[in-house]
Amino acid sequence: MTTTPEENEALVRRFLSDVVAGRDTAAVDTFLAEDATDHNLVFGDRHEHKELTTLGWRVLAAADVDVEIKDIVATDQRVAVRATIAGTHQESLMDLAPTGRSFTITYAWFCRIADGRIAEVWSLPDGLGLLQQLDALPEPPSNRSLNEPNVTPSQ
Repeated sequence: MTTTPEENEALVRRFLSDVVAGRDTAAVDTFLAEDATDHNLVFGDRHEHKELTTLGWRVLAAADVDVEIKDIVATDQRVAVRATIAGTHQESLMDLAPTGRSFTITYAWFCRIADGRIAEVWSLPDGLGLLQQLDALPEPPSNRSLNEPNVTPSQ
């Protein structure tokens, strides 16, 4: 089944609206191929269909996700999206307990479309920006001079 760039763009827009922002996991089968893969630079490749229901929103661990598409470009087999995602951290994220903090990060998706469904996604979240906003990064090293040796004197 051949699709047009306009159809592919509409598919990805609806996926981001319904599944990512709307958290409608029951709609996943409408958008994703049965053997879809999410190539995520932060969390690694995901192949199990149930894991693919997450493609962004569960990773963000927010109950109130808002997606704003900034740029979208489509061809007959590919769609590229740059968006901002905003929400409130209300669920566990890896080992980080809910903080209640709000965040807004940039997220990019590069999708391959096959037979009218999303077959592959390369997702690029701003993980560092998210951790900074959740105050989840370790304290920086002390303000010692860069020329000072990093050694402890022996006694």
